[in-house]
Amino acid sequence: MSIKTKASIAALVGALALAGAACGDSTSSTSKASGPAQGTAAGDKVTAIPSLSGAGTSVKIDAGTAEALKSLGVALAPIGSATFDGPTSTITFPITSGYAEIHSDPAAKPGYIQGSIAHKGSGFSLSAGATKVELSDFVVDPGNSMLYGTVGGAPKVPLLTLDGTNVKVGTDGAGNVVLDGTVAKLTDTAAGALNKAFNVTALKAGIPLGTVHLVAKGTPTTYDAVADKTARISRLDGNATNVTLDAGTAKALQSLGVSVAPTGSATFDGATSTVSFPITGGFAAIHSDLGYKPGYIAGTVLHEASGLKFSKGDTSITVSDFVVDPGNSVLTASSGGKSGIPLLSLDGTAVKVSMEGSNVVLQGTVAKLTGPGAAALNATFGVTAFTEGLPLGVVRLVAASSAS
Repeated sequence: MSIKTKASIAALVGALALAGAACGDSTSSTSKASGPAQGTAAGDKVTAIPSLSGAGTSVKIDAGTAEALKSLGVALAPIGSATFDGPTSTITFPITSGYAEIHSDPAAKPGYIQGSIAHKGSGFSLSAGATKVELSDFVVDPGNSMLYGTVGGAPKVPLLTLDGTNVKVGTDGAGNVVLDGTVAKLTDTAAGALNKAFNVTALKAGIPLGTVHLVAKGTPTTYDAVADKTARISRLDGNATNVTLDAGTAKALQSLGVSVAPTGSATFDGATSTVSFPITGGFAAIHSDLGYKPGYIAGTVLHEASGLKFSKGDTSITVSDFVVDPGNSVLTASSGGKSGIPLLSLDGTAVKVSMEGSNVVLQGTVAKLTGPGAAALNATFGVTAFTEGLPLGVVRLVAASSAS
């Protein structure tokens, strides 16, 4: 998404600063902070890793907690693409998307390690007899020291606090960034839900699930946080990305007998031909340096548990769990059990920035089918009408930050 004028950049940086002003300071496990931080210390160098594509987040299960679960008759097992190594009692969740940045200033707010890291399609189950609880699609928010997940179809449930008091940051032989030593502990929400599910009282907030080993794969870049005045929203928590369907494309779909309908928590306004996808998480960084690569609007915007269904007769394809990568101007989706499918390219040539209360509004980006997106639709419906660059519609993104 590109914005062509310096005035627009100044407006957006100012808007994000205003949006973050409502968040006060709290104590983070990685540093003191919370909320979107605008000020940085002199000499703060930031290593940013956009478009994370792996490798994974591993948790070595705490021996005491494992024994306690066993005494309660509760078994833990991986689900989806998660794997479990019995000899080391370690469960691993592949990283599917995200953005991370590491500040040299340990007092950076809300934490010197910031971003949003998603693990779509994996998780673990806890079961005892006929009772089974599945926790999946984890999103790590390192800045605010929290891991969110999907439970019973509901996303962004706070499951684990992340105590990074003893975290160590380094690299491995492959050049990946490694974070080792964070302790994941049950939140009050998670402990209460599990006690209720298994009819026990033994699970308490603060019980350690295990020690985290996170390996982030991507292409890092480094910039001076002072020279590049960067505004950040450390955790996106609403409102929605809205797409007003292109009239010409809608007519073409109708002529092909293909209908489009919202799925999950997505909604459709027939009067305006607009479909809305709730924002469930993410991170945004807006750089004052227009030449910042891959794009001066960086981060990741998550839309879990919503999507679109394209149908023709008994044939259909559902695309969901959209992830917007503004730096690389692409929207990826999940479909048929696969995540990270590049579905739409995002042309922000005419985007405009404004404020609605404390929310930042980006209006005017045009979402267009990618080559893989067009090919998937053609293959599904046995046509050749879908082409790369076909406009799906105009995007209006309303971003709010989570109060902290």
